[in-house]
Amino acid sequence: MKLFKWDFLKIIRDWKVRILLVSLFLFLASYSAFYQDRSPALPLDELRSEYEDTQQIFHAIPQNHFETKTGQKVYDKLARQQSIIGMQRYILGEQEGNTVEGLENVVSDYVDQGLELAENRLYFYEADDFESQELLLSFMPSEQDIKNELKFLTYLKENNVDIDWNPLSPSLVLFNLINIVSGIFIFIIAAIFGADRFSKDQESNWSISQGIPYSWAHQWRQRTFISWGLIWIITLAGIGLSYFFSTLLADSGTLNYPVPLYAGEEMVYISIMEYAAIALLLTMGLSYIIVKLSTGLSWVFRNIYLTITIVVAVFYLPYVFALTGPAASWNPFLYLQIIPVLEGSWGSLKDVTITKLIISLGILYIIVEVLFYFIFKLIPTRTGKLERRRN
Repeated sequence: MKLFKWDFLKIIRDWKVRILLVSLFLFLASYSAFYQDRSPALPLDELRSEYEDTQQIFHAIPQNHFETKTGQKVYDKLARQQSIIGMQRYILGEQEGNTVEGLENVVSDYVDQGLELAENRLYFYEADDFESQELLLSFMPSEQDIKNELKFLTYLKENNVDIDWNPLSPSLVLFNLINIVSGIFIFIIAAIFGADRFSKDQESNWSISQGIPYSWAHQWRQRTFISWGLIWIITLAGIGLSYFFSTLLADSGTLNYPVPLYAGEEMVYISIMEYAAIALLLTMGLSYIIVKLSTGLSWVFRNIYLTITIVVAVFYLPYVFALTGPAASWNPFLYLQIIPVLEGSWGSLKDVTITKLIISLGILYIIVEVLFYFIFKLIPTRTGKLERRRN
């Protein structure tokens, strides 16, 4: 325990570590304030565009194509689409939720209308005998996008969640922040924190145990855990404070709002709270391995910049293995990036799942452990008189 305390104080008293921790905290805590300065496309603007597209369809398709039985049905559904989009625009413009108080019987419910709209659009893909089907579908979202929209709206209805008119709501800002932290950001932070853990020991030949058997491997694991713990104490505190600040800047949104999650072969929708928990737990596991790698490399190279470069380069290994095709889904190095797995970016490789990601993290941990077991055994350390640290 005394050795753990010595290592902890050695790390926390390093002025570079303090600057990094403060900078990390300030960045995460202030993220919501900076995010509010963005000008993302509003759902209301997207509906205006869809409304104009629907109007263009009527002008683009020859009128005689609507005279058949199928054509008449397509015409009726297009007219209904235009009506639904018009009412949805009004509902979003009022910013009251899924309907407008006092006008429920007039504008109906946003989610119910959205479900009807999606069903109508799926019908257009089935209307093979409609003469202008190809032209009609050129104005429509893809069939897969429509099915995902159905899942999204079904989640809203089943969980009694209102549509969010504001893309800058606290919950959606949190969702974006989680994705940033789970990407290359955590590789850079882990690489920086671990890159200097052993350089002083090697250069100055310090001994914190004064001759008591205390292996390099034990020091490596201990310093890895301390660095990893400091990173995540600050990260979680920063994310929490950022979310708190964003609730002061906007009053819409809920942590129960649905976001997509890739489940092997299809998209499912879960709440932002569930997504944040999954993404953060997986990122914490991956970051421990990265800090462990960075700390070990600092013992090997004793060069901070080389260590950081190597660790950050590891982030891009999945793009190399993705070129191998479907077989890459069983390659643990593919899962060095978490967000593509959660978003389905590796979907073309087939059967890329969270379960395989968890198994891969275990394999990567074992690989790093075995690698440095031999490194600590085979690479000689500096020898000479042991010295007590003077400052």
